Amino acid sequence: MKRIKFFILSCVICLTSCEDITELQKDPAAILAPSSDLILAGILMNGSTYDAPWSTDHRHNQYMTQNEAYYEGQAYGWTTASFDGTYVNLRNVNQMEIAAEKIGDLGLPYKALGKFLKAYFYSRGTEIFGDMPMSEAMLGASDANFKPKYDSQKDIYIQVLKWLDEANAELTPLVAKKATVSNDFVYNGDLAKWQKLVNSYKLRVLTSLSKRADDTPELNVKQQFTAIVSDPVKYPLILTNAENFQIVYNTFNTYPLWPSNGVVIKTDKRNTLGATFTDIAKVTRDPRLLIVASPAEALKTNTDVFARYVGGKTGDLQSTLLDQAGKGLLSMINFDYWVTSAAGLPAIQLGAHEVHFNIAEAINRGWVTGNAADYYKKGIEESMKFYGIAQTAIDAFVAQNAYPGNTTEGLNKILEQKYMAFFENSGRQAFYNNRRTGVPKFDIGLSNANNNQIPVRWAYPTSEYSTNEVNVKASIQAQFKGADTQNVVMWLIK
Repeated sequence: MKRIKFFILSCVICLTSCEDITELQKDPAAILAPSSDLILAGILMNGSTYDAPWSTDHRHNQYMTQNEAYYEGQAYGWTTASFDGTYVNLRNVNQMEIAAEKIGDLGLPYKALGKFLKAYFYSRGTEIFGDMPMSEAMLGASDANFKPKYDSQKDIYIQVLKWLDEANAELTPLVAKKATVSNDFVYNGDLAKWQKLVNSYKLRVLTSLSKRADDTPELNVKQQFTAIVSDPVKYPLILTNAENFQIVYNTFNTYPLWPSNGVVIKTDKRNTLGATFTDIAKVTRDPRLLIVASPAEALKTNTDVFARYVGGKTGDLQSTLLDQAGKGLLSMINFDYWVTSAAGLPAIQLGAHEVHFNIAEAINRGWVTGNAADYYKKGIEESMKFYGIAQTAIDAFVAQNAYPGNTTEGLNKILEQKYMAFFENSGRQAFYNNRRTGVPKFDIGLSNANNNQIPVRWAYPTSEYSTNEVNVKASIQAQFKGADTQNVVMWLIK
């Protein structure tokens, strides 16, 4: 009898223990059904959503050089990139839209932003690689499709432009009734500013399609650009720095140049300014140079203030650059400007300067009517105002570097000043604009590890060849006749 009682007691203990173990295995902090605003916050905080200043991208933009051989230089020797920045974010956008659908009208702002974010991440992905999975990319477990086909870059851009147009249309009534979103540290829930970003981003996309403006009627590049510029009520734009799409750093999310111990060492001969940037600034006598950089130590007494600044050539060997820096012949970062505190300066992702320059370019190309000189000036103004430059100095600079008219020379002026305005902001846009237009001329020299070429894309992730081989190879064959390298030219810039 005692054995029976012991057996029963053992079973009860076992069952109770098993139940407890199951419960203990559950994460009490897990959010099993996150709300739209929490997912939006997660997307906005994802590091791949934004582009930081003082990164490798800006060395490839030729704004700076890296002189210490221990670190990567400007060799342009990259090959592949990852899909993670695109598809991890897109999966979260998909979940945000699902959550928004469940809450009716309260979810409408998140659904509108979802369309913008899809356009944002797909366009960022396709300008890196070319063709990418889109129409089947989000099927996954729900449809048992883990090997999505690749959509053509043309079809991706058609869909991107459609999403942006739909996002603008859906935001209009929401802005009118002052609807907001929560957990938005970019615009603090202000949908009016998000709407300006949507349309400004569309101008960026349309401008990037300049080589397809005449041979791809499905895109309606000129017509769509004209529609936006000619109707500012329907298509509001980012026109001042107060509306910039930017990341504001703080004591928790510190500025990239801020040291972990809080002690700023104001001498960094490893990182000096790039000659591509400084040479333009010196020829045009650009006051921004005097703010962002420090004079070369050996040239500080030069009578001509602009002659005190020298940038390192991207194509020079790191040993050459290090020797020049050691002799005080190269200009370094002006730490007194960039890191007066842990917050540093906002990192612009899409600024008013770019919007004005894109409109000026469109006028120069004959896409839209208007005075390109006015937008050229406004682009310079908004960039210089960011640095706190006085209006009198801005006016003097514009007068000295006047827009020469809607000619090739005029277009080059616009593109050159856009490049100067992109200094340490907007990620790879300076590189992409150079890839598209050839302006400014990028330096190539002995350090180039890509057969004296500057790459024009990134090869597909190696993981695609093991998980989606048939589709990636079919796409490579269709685009590049089978060659998946960093030097083959994608449809966007052919």
